[in-house]
Amino acid sequence: MQNPTPEERQYCSELNRTETLWGTADTVDVWLCLEYRPVWKAKALADNELALVTREWLVKTLQSLRSAGFRVRPQFIRQPELDRHETRLLVAFEGRVFEFSGRGYGFLDDLDLLSLLEDPDRLFGAAKEPDQPVYLVCTNGQRDRCCARFGLPTYAALRERLGERVWQATHLGGHRFAPNVLVLPNACLYGRVAEESIAGFLESTEAGQVDFARLRGRTCYSPIVQAAEANLGRQGLRLLHFNGDESAAEISFADDQERFSVSMKRVEQGSVVTKSCGDGQAATVFPYLPA
Repeated sequence: MQNPTPEERQYCSELNRTETLWGTADTVDVWLCLEYRPVWKAKALADNELALVTREWLVKTLQSLRSAGFRVRPQFIRQPELDRHETRLLVAFEGRVFEFSGRGYGFLDDLDLLSLLEDPDRLFGAAKEPDQPVYLVCTNGQRDRCCARFGLPTYAALRERLGERVWQATHLGGHRFAPNVLVLPNACLYGRVAEESIAGFLESTEAGQVDFARLRGRTCYSPIVQAAEANLGRQGLRLLHFNGDESAAEISFADDQERFSVSMKRVEQGSVVTKSCGDGQAATVFPYLPA
C-alpha cells in the first residue's frame, strides 16, 4: 500500500479552519531565539547537536530567567539559504528586540541575560536593536507536518519581500493554525498567514500595526487579554486594568485619546478540534467571547 501524497494527507490546519484564532497564543515575557542551522528534530531544543558548553549555557539561562519570574520561551531559528560564520541570538523583551552575534557560539559564554534584563541600560548598550520588524515562521515539519507543508511557502514569500528580516523557527505553538508567524518586537503571534494573504498581512505589520484578521494574540498578554484586544480591534492600545481571571474578566485598554473596556468570558461549551497531525485523538478547546 502506497503512502498518501501531500495532497491526499489530512492536515490539522485544514481540519480546523473555522476555529477562532483569538486568545490561542502562549504567554511569553522573553523570546530567546538562537540560530541553529542543522536539520531540526521533533523536539529540537532537547534533541540537537549543540556542543555541551552551549547546551549548558542555554539550560542555565532558562533556569535563571524562570527563577526570576520571567516567562521565557526558547526557539531555534535559521536562514538555511545563507552561509555565514556568525551566529545570532535574538532576544525580544518589553516591546523591543535585541540582537547578539559572534563567530560560532563562543560569544554566549560571557552573556548573562538575567543581569542585562534586570538592568535595561546595560542591555541597550550590549546589543544591536533592529529598526524594522522581524518575522519568525514556524517550519518544523518534524514536529508537525502542517508546519512544513504550509509554513515553508509563507517563509519563502516573506523572504522574497523582506530578505534577512525573516527567519524559520521551531515550534511556536498551535500547529492547527499553520502557517504561524511571530512578529517582533510587538510580540504578536499570527495564524493562517497563507502565502496568498502576505500582501494584506504586511500592509499592517510593516506599518507597526496589528493585523486583527490573522491575530492569535499578543504574547505578552494572557489568553483572555489577547482575546479582549482582538475583540476591540483597535490599533495602539495599551492594557490599563484587569479584573477577574482566565475564566471571566473585565479588561480595560486605552490609546492616546480614549479608554475602552470589554467583558470577556471563556465559553462553557467547548469545541472539538484536532490539535496536531500526529495526534489521533480529538481535544476540546474553550474559546473566549464577549460576556
